[in-house]
Amino acid sequence: MSPGVIRSFEHFLEYEHENIGKNIAALGDSYSLIQDLDHIYSTCIAITLPEHENLMIPAFLYLISHQEFYYGMASFLRLHKTQAFRSLRVALDSTFTAYYLLKNPEEIDLFLSRSTHSSRWEAVFRNIKLTIRNNSKQFPYTAGLLPVHDLCSKFAHADPAGIQHKYFMDTEKKILHVNYFDFENSTYDYRKWFSFFLFYFFRVFLIYWQEMLAKYAGPVKKDVVQLIKDYKGNIRSLRETYPMR
Repeated sequence: MSPGVIRSFEHFLEYEHENIGKNIAALGDSYSLIQDLDHIYSTCIAITLPEHENLMIPAFLYLISHQEFYYGMASFLRLHKTQAFRSLRVALDSTFTAYYLLKNPEEIDLFLSRSTHSSRWEAVFRNIKLTIRNNSKQFPYTAGLLPVHDLCSKFAHADPAGIQHKYFMDTEKKILHVNYFDFENSTYDYRKWFSFFLFYFFRVFLIYWQEMLAKYAGPVKKDVVQLIKDYKGNIRSLRETYPMR
């Protein structure tokens, strides 16, 4: 077994730093789409929500989703696409849970009492994606997100589809190598996945906006609505230029 070109942890960090610089430069003006989406998320963090226990957990999960947006996009810039998938899955799980609790506020106590209501908790929250799928009419804003969650799950576990691309065998020397970074075949492919992750982290935000934030946005609502409109146009344009194929 060989670690390839990575000689030490410090060397690994050097590669990460180099990858960030190269990829920001390669993205050019498109890099600002990360900043624009962060601005939308951050603007809504300042919204004052009512002091109601039914909103506390969804609001906390909003912060977790924003955090995973940071983790995911930072990982992608470092050429850790696998980790970006994992972060997107955590964001989706958090969002599905928040969406469920906003629609079913009477289940807040259940969510917080796993140890005392384990069987019921397991049935609802252990696989929140399945709960959403089985009640899809109640959660229309998740349309198209469940297959994305399935894709992310391949990278969240030791699924062959999520790990085989990182390993290769030198059959002559009989040495197993591992790619510590997820290199793309072309700049096109890198931009394609860049638009993919941004689009779905944007979809995550929209569920919180539509189900919780918009009704309490007050004086910033008009500005956020415009930011959303602008971002929809910009991310659509990027996805049309670099479609998944």
